[in-house]
Amino acid sequence: MSVDLEATLARPISLAELVTAARATLAELLGANTTPELSVVTNRRYEQGRRVAFGRRLDPAELRSTTIGDHIERMPNGMPGSIHLEIDVSGLEDGVWLLVIDHEPEAGGDPEAVFSPYRTCVGVVVALALALAVADLTGGQFIDDQIRLLRPGHTDPRQVVTATRLPPETGDFTERCERYLRQFAHLGGWPRDVSMGRP
Repeated sequence: MSVDLEATLARPISLAELVTAARATLAELLGANTTPELSVVTNRRYEQGRRVAFGRRLDPAELRSTTIGDHIERMPNGMPGSIHLEIDVSGLEDGVWLLVIDHEPEAGGDPEAVFSPYRTCVGVVVALALALAVADLTGGQFIDDQIRLLRPGHTDPRQVVTATRLPPETGDFTERCERYLRQFAHLGGWPRDVSMGRP
């Protein structure tokens, strides 16, 4: 089962804006006052599913100056241009892969952010918060064609937040991520793992 959550980018945003908005959305979804830091990593490499290079964490100045949602030049073979990044959850081994694709003209000119979570409750909820934040910040559409948290699906990010957020309660971050996803009985307890744990 594919587990991507997506958002169209109706306008460019900085990675700093994305991280700030995603943490606020995450807090709102979980009914929490605080959430872990999110770090953006570039140049991380994998071979046969194993990480072989950690990559480089972007510093605050780079997060402010790096944008997604701008036109991306096509590759020499004619394929749509893309940007690959990874987003780590501070204090945990969970994370989210981010692929920004410029489908122009196939998708009407709007680039798309595709968030592929590690298959844990933490990974999925963080990916959800990132996709909702992108759609909300840019006036784009939220796309959940694969996990289908809500049936029928909603493309308005604020509707998704309002319909699914938890009330304020006690519990640590990982527990709240699990509680959030367990409200969707049709997922059948997926994902089984709550978190990949601490480094």
